[in-house]
Amino acid sequence: MDKIGVSSLRNIGILYEGDLYDLACLLLKVNDASDKGTQTKTRHTVRGLAKKYSMLADMDFNQVMAVITRYDLPLGATVEYDEDIICCQPSENRY
Repeated sequence: MDKIGVSSLRNIGILYEGDLYDLACLLLKVNDASDKGTQTKTRHTVRGLAKKYSMLADMDFNQVMAVITRYDLPLGATVEYDEDIICCQPSENRY
């Protein structure tokens, strides 16, 4: 399964620069809090993040996706904390 670090969303702006990053950080924290005490690790995909954004901003999902697709992100990739991506990559890809 593909994963991307949350910082890769930092420069994306749908309504303002960094708004998708802000939402992703919030959802990571909310997911971690709701998963606490379980063996579950809930994460959103890039597409799922776009869906949440469209609901929160009361925007058409296709409008949000139009912006996101300009950045060539893998839509099915899960959004993770950056340190979880770096620590888990094979060593030949770290440097």
